[in-house]
Amino acid sequence: MRITAVIVDDEQPICDEIEYLLEQHIDIEVVAKFTHCAQALSYILEKKPDVVFLDIKMPGMSGLELAQKLNVLRYPPLVVFVTAFEEHAVYAFETPAVGYVTKPITEDKMAKVANKIRTLLGKYVANSAIQPAKVCVLANQKIVPISKREIVFVFVKNKDVYVRTRTGEYSSPLKLQEFDRLLAENNFLRVHRQYIINLDEILEIAPWFHGAYLLRMNDFKKQEITVSRNKVKLLKSVLGLK
Repeated sequence: MRITAVIVDDEQPICDEIEYLLEQHIDIEVVAKFTHCAQALSYILEKKPDVVFLDIKMPGMSGLELAQKLNVLRYPPLVVFVTAFEEHAVYAFETPAVGYVTKPITEDKMAKVANKIRTLLGKYVANSAIQPAKVCVLANQKIVPISKREIVFVFVKNKDVYVRTRTGEYSSPLKLQEFDRLLAENNFLRVHRQYIINLDEILEIAPWFHGAYLLRMNDFKKQEITVSRNKVKLLKSVLGLK
């Protein structure tokens, strides 16, 4: 079942980072992001999301004030505080908060919170869901079904999603997180917020700046893709690198 989430932080890059980390969890969908609590409050009252990821120190109405306003609702959303200020922890739990994550936010921290949210909401992804055998892409205004093993990588460019194979490039109406779900049981890995790659189609791996890695892929353009630093450890693990 889908869990709807709202992110509230006065720093847009932090909002984007939380969204990226939540994209790793296919049952959690970020439906809105806000940099001011007053705007977020109006949206939450109308749309009633399942969970709110909320910074505490905000301009105007603080995150604590917003959480306290939500607490008077008949069915308040779960609240997860995301902040750099550990001293607020005691006060945070005087609100309907179910979690408290300190910055910098990591995949491990987010995974623990996500599991707690699932438990409290009683919502889980069905592992037995049937996976389609092919992926449909668009070429010359026609729908073309391709095998998953034909995909070299999937990427986002200017908010549009594309699929690259050894012989061509196709657009897709799907979101990148939907490809995460479709390709989850295959030999694919999300190595960057904009790229999902086929591990069998890596030609070369080279160290890159600041602890990142650079991959050369086996598509028709021999594309080079940067691996995010927070994905390097996972990539090395699945490839058996030391």
